[in-house]
Amino acid sequence: MNTYTVQFYDLLTRALGDSSSKRLQGFLDNVMAQKYNALQLDGFTFDEMQLDFAYEQIQREVSITPMSNYYDLDSPAIPRSTEGYKSWTGKIPRMKDVEYLNEDKIRKQLLLEERIAKIGADRVQRGALNELFITTDNLIGGHTNSLTYQRHQMVSKGEFAITYANNPKGIAGLTFSAHVPSGNITTLPADSTRWWTNASHITTYEGAASDPVKDMTDMVLNANDKGVSNVHFEIQKNYFKQILNHSKVLKAIAMNMFPTADVTNTQSAVSVMTYDVKKAALESIVGCPIKVIDSMVSVEAPVKATKSFTKVNKQAFEGDVVVLVPDGNIGRVLTVEPITVPGGITANFYGGRLLMTVEVDPVRKCQGFHTEMTSLVVPEVPQYMWYLYPNNV
Repeated sequence: MNTYTVQFYDLLTRALGDSSSKRLQGFLDNVMAQKYNALQLDGFTFDEMQLDFAYEQIQREVSITPMSNYYDLDSPAIPRSTEGYKSWTGKIPRMKDVEYLNEDKIRKQLLLEERIAKIGADRVQRGALNELFITTDNLIGGHTNSLTYQRHQMVSKGEFAITYANNPKGIAGLTFSAHVPSGNITTLPADSTRWWTNASHITTYEGAASDPVKDMTDMVLNANDKGVSNVHFEIQKNYFKQILNHSKVLKAIAMNMFPTADVTNTQSAVSVMTYDVKKAALESIVGCPIKVIDSMVSVEAPVKATKSFTKVNKQAFEGDVVVLVPDGNIGRVLTVEPITVPGGITANFYGGRLLMTVEVDPVRKCQGFHTEMTSLVVPEVPQYMWYLYPNNV
C-alpha cells in the first residue's frame, strides 16, 4: 500500500526537478516575467528600497526661475530665497498573501498524475509546471493589482484608503492622502452647470448651461498659468465614453471639424463617428491628451452565511471625476526591503521588492507559498494635480 506524504509530493521538485531557491528564482525570472498582468504605474517610479517602515512625502516644485531684479548702481542685490517644501510622514503598509497546496489538492494531483503517467512522464512535469504557474501567477498578480489600485486611487481620488470594502480580510481604517490642495478641487455648484444632474448620464439630464469642453479647457489654461505646460487628463473609460456622447461635446466637435456646415446636421454625423475620431477631436479642442484608464481589480470578500468567499470586481480608477496631471514623473513607489531567514526556499520579484517564501508543514500536510510586499505609491507634485467633479451625484 502506498502512503503519500508531503515529502513524497513537492510541487517545486515535480515542476522544476529541484526544490531550491535557485530553481524557484529562475522560474520567476524566466516564466513570470512574461506574464500578461502588467503593472500600471504611469508617472510613478520605484525608489531605492529602505530598511525602516517610515515614509516621507516631499512636495516637489515645478516652478519657473524668477527673473533677475533691477537695482541702483551702488545698491547691493538681495539674495535669492531658498525655495521651501512641504513634507508629510507615515508608515508604509505591508501586503501579504498565501496559497496552500493542501492535502486535498495533493491527493487530487497524485490521482491526476497516475492517469497521465501512462501517457508519458513529461506530461507529469508539465502538469506540475502548470500548477506552479497558476499558484505563483495568482500571488504575484495580487500584489500587481494592489499596486495598480494604489496608483489609480491616488490619482483619481487624491488618496489611497484601506477599507473593509477593498481589504475585507485584513486591516481597515487607514488613509494615505496625496495632500492635494483644496483649491485644486472643483465641484460644479449648480444643476444648470453640471454635466449631468442624474447618475444615468443621458442627454435628458444634462445641465442646461453645462459646457464640458469649456470646463476642461479652463483646467488646462489654469495649469499653463501655473507654469505647468505639459499636462494630460486622466478619465475612467466608461465615464469618458459618456462624456463623448454629451450633446455639448458633440456640438463642439462638429463645429471644430465642420466649421462652415449646419451644426445640427454635423452634430448627428459626429455622434456616429468612431470612438478614436471623437477622442482625437476632443483632445485637439481642449489642448492636451486624454489618457483613458481601463483597470478592473477584484476583491475576495468572505460570506459568513455560507462560510465561503466571493469575488467582487471594482474599477481601480474612480468614475465621475476629471483629473488633470503633469506629464512625466509625478511620484515614487517607496518599498521596505524584505528580510529573509537562512534555510528557507525564497525568491523575489519586482527587483527584490516582492518576496516569495515556500514552506512545508508536515503536520497539516501542506506546502505553503507565501508572498509579502511593503510598498506605497507616494505623489510628489500634488499641488499640480487638478480635480473636477462635474456631476456631484
